Amino acid sequence: MHKQNISENEVIKSFSFSNTEILNSINTLYLDNKGFDLDPTFSKGNFYKDFPKPKYVSDIKPQFNFVKQSCSSKLDFKDNSLDSICFDPPFLIGYGNSKANKNISAIRFGIFNYYKDLLDYYYNSIQEFYRVLKPKGILAFKTQDYSVSSNKAYFLHNDVFNLCEKNNFETLDLFVLLAKNRIYNPNLKQRHSRKFHCYWYVFKKKIVKESNNAK
Repeated sequence: MHKQNISENEVIKSFSFSNTEILNSINTLYLDNKGFDLDPTFSKGNFYKDFPKPKYVSDIKPQFNFVKQSCSSKLDFKDNSLDSICFDPPFLIGYGNSKANKNISAIRFGIFNYYKDLLDYYYNSIQEFYRVLKPKGILAFKTQDYSVSSNKAYFLHNDVFNLCEKNNFETLDLFVLLAKNRIYNPNLKQRHSRKFHCYWYVFKKKIVKESNNAK
């Protein structure tokens, strides 16, 4: 049986080594223990081994027959029709590097040639989430910072925050997912700290009142 809530006496912490623990925290605090309506980047559904699977699941490259084929930036849902979305988008950048495109993670989750391409995809997806979520709907957004061999570090969680805030989402919470181990190439010269953490943001769709001057 999937654990769907957290006991009243259990402290909900801002960090964890477990996606499941963080998802349960979000479920308890913001979803009334109902789980998510949609995961548009379902992949193999690893989040839902010990957590309720969303009502609707989709992916640009479905791994299973029950997963609908669609991009998170163009969803087949009516306006204001969903209560919640769980979003774990790709974050890798390859700059057209052929070796990067052979990376196992890149093949499975996708890779962008340039950071701007990644942000454009995030922007379009966030706008689509705003369209399909009901007022006060919840968006759980997993993201992490990223460094490339060109001696450049991208603090992606800052850009995710700014994109959501500018697109009428209110930031409710931030959880930090810690990793005991990470795969990386030890032969590469280290120019930045190895990223042994990522983030789960919780956003809420704002109710935007139309201007009195609107025609």
